[in-house]
Amino acid sequence: MDKQKPMFEKGGKFEKFYYLFEAGETFMFTPNHVTGAKGAQIRDANNLKRFMMTVVIAMIPCLLFGIWNSGYQHYLAVGEEPEFWKSVVLGATLVLPIVLVSYVAGGIVEAVFAVVRKHPINEGFLVTGMLIPLILPVTIPLWQVALATIFAVLIAKEVLAAPA
Repeated sequence: MDKQKPMFEKGGKFEKFYYLFEAGETFMFTPNHVTGAKGAQIRDANNLKRFMMTVVIAMIPCLLFGIWNSGYQHYLAVGEEPEFWKSVVLGATLVLPIVLVSYVAGGIVEAVFAVVRKHPINEGFLVTGMLIPLILPVTIPLWQVALATIFAVLIAKEVLAAPA
């Protein structure tokens, strides 16, 4: 990544994609910049992206329960005896496409705004991309998931959080 970095920095061939490169680099590696030599700041390898990932990891049990519960409730509603693995498989086929659409739609909007506005990708989307599927019913059409996610990212993150 260090060899490719000059192509994305000011004056480089892909200068306008710097913030996409920076997002990928800080997602995979600890950033090179640290706090100054003076001051009371604690130096740590954790940054906001890594901290947000711990929030996403903390939401995984909720997602797993939602997957199981979706299948379980389906089998109860149709009058069948719900089996654990059968419920998990059905729930996964209902829930995982919603999660995937949410992350893809929101990720594209975040990437476009990072390039257009020339600002870093907001790491809070990692949490938003998981919260949206957790509050939606499993029978929702996927285009509505994409629309809800795009609306959430555009309005809540880009318009309301934009500097004045």
